[in-house]
Amino acid sequence: MSSFTTRLTRLWGIDKPIVSAPMAGRAGGELARAVSLAGGLGTFGVSASASPEWITEQAAIARQGGVYGIGLMLWAMEKNPELGEQQWKAVLDARPSVVSLGFGDSTRYVEEAHDHGISVVQPVNTIAQLRTALAAEADAITVQGTDAGGHTGRLGTTPWMQIALDYMEIHAPAIPVAVAGGIGSGRGVASVLAAGADAAWVGTAFLASPECLGGEELQKASVNARSTDAVLTDIYDIAEQQAWDTETWPTRTIRNSFVDAYAELRERGEVSDDELIAARAPGGDYADELKLHAGQGVSLLRSRMPAGKVVDMLHDDAMHFLERMRTRLG
Repeated sequence: MSSFTTRLTRLWGIDKPIVSAPMAGRAGGELARAVSLAGGLGTFGVSASASPEWITEQAAIARQGGVYGIGLMLWAMEKNPELGEQQWKAVLDARPSVVSLGFGDSTRYVEEAHDHGISVVQPVNTIAQLRTALAAEADAITVQGTDAGGHTGRLGTTPWMQIALDYMEIHAPAIPVAVAGGIGSGRGVASVLAAGADAAWVGTAFLASPECLGGEELQKASVNARSTDAVLTDIYDIAEQQAWDTETWPTRTIRNSFVDAYAELRERGEVSDDELIAARAPGGDYADELKLHAGQGVSLLRSRMPAGKVVDMLHDDAMHFLERMRTRLG
């Protein structure tokens, strides 16, 4: 089936306008490799505590798929500058095709990435973040809506996409845009391409793939989860003592006993940080509760499927819907 050529497929040398999100803790080199081999852009995510050796190891795996990307969390690099510099050096040495610089200001990193021949994409959740990314001279923008899993913004994907694409058309028409948040089917991919985006940025749709980190139990839980269970809360960040700015980037996670016990109490200010930490600590009441961060498209996950087949399904279905739309309009 013919593909949909966009500015991002040309910029990154990929066949299909589909990017797997760099989900820290879930997307490693194996997932990136599988997605890239299927014609998309596979990426892996670097957690706040990831060692430079881990980055090097995962990059060696991802590179087997051809083009690939690495995702970094800027706030974490700034919080721990020594480790952050080591992570950044490991990324530069790995020479990925693309680096995603999320959750912060990428200005100090963009020029050095370019000097190493690495394209920079910046995920954004607000107009202010978008302006900062453009001022930093990022090569591409990912517009991420709150429908996304894990750390995300507060604007819904569809309205935020429209706001951002309108802004880009006026202020930065040459810069390509990917859209993220709740895209889990060919219809979703087709919808963002039809709206003028250059790629779909997809995370949750890969959570049940065997190449995803986390093991079989999390893959099965992903298939069984419902979209209505995907809620915003910061209790995991507090319990795990992660210094996220959760007013800006709350976490969308799947409800479980821990979330049901504490999320509303946290919203009302009726539970302390120490109580949350104790609840998840070894021996705590919720220490063994399975944590699954996923987006509102999680109900679209109906079976465990290899990542390459996910890419093929998303792409082929999207091309079908776009062709059907063209026929109707013609």
